[in-house]
Amino acid sequence: MRRFLFAAVVLLLACGCRSVRRTAPDVPRLPYSEMRTADLVFRAGTGLYSQMLNMHSGDSLIYSHVGLLVDLDSTWYVIHAVPKELDGPGDFERVKMEVLDSFLAKSRCRQAEFVHTSLQRTDRVVARALQYVRDSTRFDNEFDLEDSTKVYCTELMWRLFMIEGIDLSEGRRSLSIMPIFKGKGCITPNDMLQYSNNDSYFIY
Repeated sequence: MRRFLFAAVVLLLACGCRSVRRTAPDVPRLPYSEMRTADLVFRAGTGLYSQMLNMHSGDSLIYSHVGLLVDLDSTWYVIHAVPKELDGPGDFERVKMEVLDSFLAKSRCRQAEFVHTSLQRTDRVVARALQYVRDSTRFDNEFDLEDSTKVYCTELMWRLFMIEGIDLSEGRRSLSIMPIFKGKGCITPNDMLQYSNNDSYFIY
């Protein structure tokens, strides 16, 4: 009887271990050794906003969102202006800082791309980004570059890098045919991904 029970336990443990290995998520290792503070991380989202951008831009637009990588106390965060991602009752669409793993959660991210830019001095850019977070600057649902009191995701990156004289969009303004942009267009993630000094180093 004891031998039977022992064999049964061994069998159950073995089956359980195989089950765990089979169902464990296949998550690629992030390039922590290559990542630098103030790198950009582009994200192809899963929501309606991402679908809208792709619908109006065709196959050329892969990414619908972008944030700034920041290393604080040996933890990687992303600072970004984001719609429709509220942290609880009373929260609103704003500039926020969240851990990188949350930014890349499968419920929000179909694909991501990590990019070095030509930025050499990061202190002023990061300090200003953290100020946007502390101020809880609202997300700009009107996508109006002339209104600096609210920002959308690419506008935030654009304003941050302009502190150091770097125009990540190089003047590009896409989606001008959409009525919401009133012929002025807006800066899309694709506009920034084409920045001439970008160095893409990892696709997730």
